[in-house]
Amino acid sequence: MGRDKRNNQGRLTEKRLSRAKQEDVDNKTTGKADEDRSIQAEELLREPSGAEAYPQNADMERMERVDRVEKKLPEPDGMNAAGEREGSVYLQRSAETDQEVPAGGGHTEEEYFALPDDLRVELIDGVFYAMASPARIHQTVCIELVRQLADCVEEHDAPCFVYTAPSDVALGDDKKTIVQPDIYVHCDREKDVAPGPYRGAPDFVIEVLSPSNPEHDLWRKRDLYQRYGVREYWIVDPHGQSVYVFHFEKSGNSEDRGENPEKYSFDDNVPVGISDGACRVDFRRVCRKIRHFLE
Repeated sequence: MGRDKRNNQGRLTEKRLSRAKQEDVDNKTTGKADEDRSIQAEELLREPSGAEAYPQNADMERMERVDRVEKKLPEPDGMNAAGEREGSVYLQRSAETDQEVPAGGGHTEEEYFALPDDLRVELIDGVFYAMASPARIHQTVCIELVRQLADCVEEHDAPCFVYTAPSDVALGDDKKTIVQPDIYVHCDREKDVAPGPYRGAPDFVIEVLSPSNPEHDLWRKRDLYQRYGVREYWIVDPHGQSVYVFHFEKSGNSEDRGENPEKYSFDDNVPVGISDGACRVDFRRVCRKIRHFLE
């Protein structure tokens, strides 16, 4: 009886050691994947900025996405677990949807508002860019961020307003740019009650990184927001669990493209610069909300 008990204990010990070794491998694999995603985001942050970096028309980007589908390029790690995409079917659907988006440049607000309501696009410098429907992990992050920001605004009785997509923001006087930031905050009561899209640069913008098109937030919209006077811009990367903070109003001269943002992790309590430290976002709470997507 004693020998059987010792044998059982030995088998249990072996199982625990085997499980511990596997968990160590899994942790290293997950850590490597997260590190790779973080490196990719940081590499994209160094991509060329400015209007000269924009494609001349939407056909170029559409063909690049179709090319990815035809070559059956592998999906990034963790995509399906995070509710992002189901294999190449999602990419194919995105490419097919793009066929409805007007190609070429020179488009205007009037054309934007004439498009079908179910066609999700942004208009940047006269070029239409298709937008994929947000995944559940994306929405979960946005909801938690909006909750914390709205609570802070109410707590301090700040004369500011928090909005989330879809909400149109018109930038510039040429009526060739309308975007839908994931989250934006502005502190202009008169503009808030004006009909139509919000016109002008919000004080604070947050974009939650989309793995299907990270360069859109990392450099195209980064440059756009800086050009039009957004004071503070955050890029939140749920998969890399990183936050990139750009303080454009402190960037100095026009040559500074904000290439050296402050970087935080999802273990940090990140201060909102435009609030002079009154508001902070606890990304540990965000992390708890999305943990099941990343397991």
